[in-house]
Amino acid sequence: MGNDGHLALAGTALVMGLASIPLCLFLNLGIIFGGIAIILAILSKGTLEKLLPQAKKAIIYGSIGIVVGYSVFAYDLHAVFTNPEYRAQLNTISKQMNGVSFDDMLKELGVQIGD
Repeated sequence: MGNDGHLALAGTALVMGLASIPLCLFLNLGIIFGGIAIILAILSKGTLEKLLPQAKKAIIYGSIGIVVGYSVFAYDLHAVFTNPEYRAQLNTISKQMNGVSFDDMLKELGVQIGD
């Protein structure tokens, strides 16, 4: 891979890293895009002595995407288990999609959440 290949890979990693941040709000896609950005950034080094500046930025943005993505996931999980309105919405959606409520699925798994 020539130097152009390294640049192309680092540039792709940078774009994916930048995209990972806003995508954290959509189905946790930011976690996936952030991880791919980091892997591409590392692969872009190839036989070069150091990472290209684009690759360094891609690692930073990808890491931010992963951290924010997991933070959003943790917040959503906490909200579902602590906010009765969110829980009721989830139960309704689950019943429509699966024919059984979220609470009933948890009971089948042996998980009892303080009702």
